[in-house]
Amino acid sequence: MTDKTVSADKGFKPPDDKNERPHPAVAVLAGFMLAFVLLGCCVCGGGAWWFRPQLNDDDELVDPLTLDIVDIDIPKNSFVPKGTITWNVAFTMRVRGAYYELLTGDGVLSIVEVQSRFRAEEDVRQHIRKTLLEKGGGGSELVIDDSLTTQKTYDIRGQEVPFLFQIGEDRTRRDHRYHIIEGVFDGKSGEVLISLRIDDDSWNEAEIETLLQSLTSQAGE
Repeated sequence: MTDKTVSADKGFKPPDDKNERPHPAVAVLAGFMLAFVLLGCCVCGGGAWWFRPQLNDDDELVDPLTLDIVDIDIPKNSFVPKGTITWNVAFTMRVRGAYYELLTGDGVLSIVEVQSRFRAEEDVRQHIRKTLLEKGGGGSELVIDDSLTTQKTYDIRGQEVPFLFQIGEDRTRRDHRYHIIEGVFDGKSGEVLISLRIDDDSWNEAEIETLLQSLTSQAGE
């Protein structure tokens, strides 16, 4: 399989045609690229080139990286691997991520690990959230209906982890709705953020619950 690694200086960006809606995973990767470039702006000169983010769309790399970050059962009949990202910022923060897209329908699953000497995880999380709330990357931001927001707690590696479940509406598409789910916990080697964005037509609550429950097998490790 051809290795298609893309770095920040290669200009990875969503399609120029505003009417062309990119695949969800591509949109998320592009959003991460822009976010990480902003977070890494403190790295100057030649260091910015050496420590640039690395994106790779080789799907064979996705599952091994995911398992290196966290033990999770991803339904293979629904989610397909799409890409990875790695980023080392001047040896102060390392970011690794794996991304999956729904086989049919509009949805994306991201699994991101942050190892940092500083507390940059919240910055990364906010950028990820902003990306998830943008339909298709660069489109209208989803409007969250707070009255429908719920929270569930899962026991992961002996830690009670809250996951936020929200409904976002794309009002440019006749109130088309998306489900946004996110949770943060201590993984095998760092802080792990799991996020999902799935449109209402593709939403399978039982399947997502099974996915999240698979994380509880790590309890007590």
